[in-house]
Amino acid sequence: MTEHAFIEWLTVGPFMTNVYVLGCLETKEAAIIDAGGNGPGLIELATSRGLSITQILQTHAHVDHVAALPFCKEATGAPILLHPDDRMLYDAAEQQGMMFGYPVAKLPEVDTWLADGDEIQVGNLSAKVIHLPGHSPGGVAFWFESIDTAFSGDVLFAGSMGRVDLPGSDPEAMRVSLRRMRDELPETTRILSGHGPETTIGIEKKRNPYIHGDW
Repeated sequence: MTEHAFIEWLTVGPFMTNVYVLGCLETKEAAIIDAGGNGPGLIELATSRGLSITQILQTHAHVDHVAALPFCKEATGAPILLHPDDRMLYDAAEQQGMMFGYPVAKLPEVDTWLADGDEIQVGNLSAKVIHLPGHSPGGVAFWFESIDTAFSGDVLFAGSMGRVDLPGSDPEAMRVSLRRMRDELPETTRILSGHGPETTIGIEKKRNPYIHGDW
């Protein structure tokens, strides 16, 4: 948590997915980032700080990142934002769930389709949308420059990267996306990913061979 922002997360489900609440402490507006599970817990994270969920931001549409969307949408009425290149995955979430033994109900309609370079406001906090295909066609990161934090989804992990052997994955696109994160984000940028512990761009440049495309 910084002076102006609240960030907390839960780790949920069999894939140990990180699901986040980001709140602006000045306006009391907040976003869920990746509604992958434990919808009630996410809502409680927000309400315990007097925050209201006004957006649901999806880094991508794999089932472990979307399973709580029906609950979160019904509970908050907040719009769901996703990149359109993941629409096929989103529409097939129930089938994805059956493949992985991860039950998911029919998902609500996406309210807003994201594009690379879009600016998103969560209260007074502004995020740039960075399209990062590779793990999934429509994967994105949300970079909040004012708090030097990027939510990287399943692109960059601490010491690793997201899988590229799933339907819709593209290893060469992943190489480009990882290099883009390396080159466009400051070394100080805090990386909060879909799985595993937090890290920074600077740490990953020193220890993570994937970020340099050496794989």
